[in-house]
Amino acid sequence: MICTEEEKKHLGIDQLLQACVCRSPQGRALKERQDFYTISDREALREEFRAIAGIRASLSELAPQWRSAESILGRMRNVAGTVRGIENGRLVDESELFELKRCFSLLRQLGGCREALAAAEVRIKPQDEAEALLNPPGVASKGFHLYSAYSEELGSVRHRKHLLETQILRAQGKERQELLAERSLLVTEEGQEEIRQIRRLTSELEEHMEVLRENLHAAARLDFRLAKARLAESWQAPLPEITTADLPVQIFKAWHPLLRKNLEAESAEFTCQSIRLEKGSTVISGLNMGGKSVALETFLICLYLLQLGYCPPCEKISSPLFDFFVYMAENPGSAVAGLSSFGMEAARLREYFRLTESGRALLVMDEPCRGTNPHEATAIVRAICRIYAASDSCLLLATHYQVPAGKGIYHYQIRGLGDLSEEKAGQLAVSSGDSERRTSHDEADILRTACSIEGEDLEAVKRISELMDYRLIKVEDEASVPAGAIRIAELMGIDEKALSLMRDAYTELDR
Repeated sequence: MICTEEEKKHLGIDQLLQACVCRSPQGRALKERQDFYTISDREALREEFRAIAGIRASLSELAPQWRSAESILGRMRNVAGTVRGIENGRLVDESELFELKRCFSLLRQLGGCREALAAAEVRIKPQDEAEALLNPPGVASKGFHLYSAYSEELGSVRHRKHLLETQILRAQGKERQELLAERSLLVTEEGQEEIRQIRRLTSELEEHMEVLRENLHAAARLDFRLAKARLAESWQAPLPEITTADLPVQIFKAWHPLLRKNLEAESAEFTCQSIRLEKGSTVISGLNMGGKSVALETFLICLYLLQLGYCPPCEKISSPLFDFFVYMAENPGSAVAGLSSFGMEAARLREYFRLTESGRALLVMDEPCRGTNPHEATAIVRAICRIYAASDSCLLLATHYQVPAGKGIYHYQIRGLGDLSEEKAGQLAVSSGDSERRTSHDEADILRTACSIEGEDLEAVKRISELMDYRLIKVEDEASVPAGAIRIAELMGIDEKALSLMRDAYTELDR
């Protein structure tokens, strides 16, 4: 995703994905990489979703195996350093060999969950020979140390050292000192033989490291796919359909998991959004309080998660793949750089135009050109829409500025208060009588009232917000900025004379 760190943080992708819980260090490392499936990875992504679907379908039937697999994955540790050390001929220590033996054991146990592995389209290869190297010859043990049975020399020197230590316990004076000196020589001999055995083990284990890497990657895929399947179940998310580049994006009843959770905590309801994105430019218009930004973020999250291999939070989704995503939402002004906010924004636009020449992009822009005057901003926004209307990329843009309909330019609008009944409008409206009762002829009182917001006003704004219809509707013909702001001004008690002037001025703009 191409965006600033602040914009990425604002989207909350990392926070959102905390709900996808991997149990092994291998699974967590795979998740943190956030591998992005591009157009060339279409079949790999379809395979990923097929595996996730297989896991979801088996979660109930194979529940004991999945619980066992999760328990095994939770006991795995990071042995990447040991594997690299063995491959590079480094002299590993006994604790590393113990962890390696434990890893072989856990992978063997994981391989016993055959039906679960088959559902996840993952295979663990047997490594009995490698595991046997870390056991005494012909015997299986749980722990590990450098066994005396590894060589006659090691067994002999340890036997001699044991006999000598028995003598030392009974000896005194000069004899004891001589025996301790002799023991010191045996300890050195034992250490040298142990190093020879570690080198031998390292050499023999090295040929098994490639398969071990494959098995660790398989365990990581199993862990990550299982975590994604659990997340998809909690969201009741659908299996996405990956289409060809010629077909549009279609998202039905999408939601933003973080915002939905926050709203539900306040006993409010999140409005699910649906959209169809054709190649070209799609413009969303509506009031600031109308949820344009939330709609943009929701669609972007769904499509980005899809190309990360997650089932997105919606009821249904089908989409072609994009080479990259662009998100532009913040005011990028920088005093240090000595540029105006629009200067920085223009620099970003320049790079985005260049990028789309090298691949197919999804570009999401929230209120671009806020850093310049409305007349020029309207011209620039219209030009941006026309540029992408003729491209293979998809531009999704929210704006207040009017963008005329045209080939490759599509329009959606937040419903807002358009269907508000007169009865409800009457209940919401702040009457002019109320306003008069709150004012006085005292100049200090007038200034104080003008610079504050009364409790009744705050309550009215809250009620208006609750009755807003945040659903998107497609505008088939002309796309114009809705006059919802004047409607809200009316509901907030602005007098009729001022409202009449507002309506006349708005009508003049449309001429």
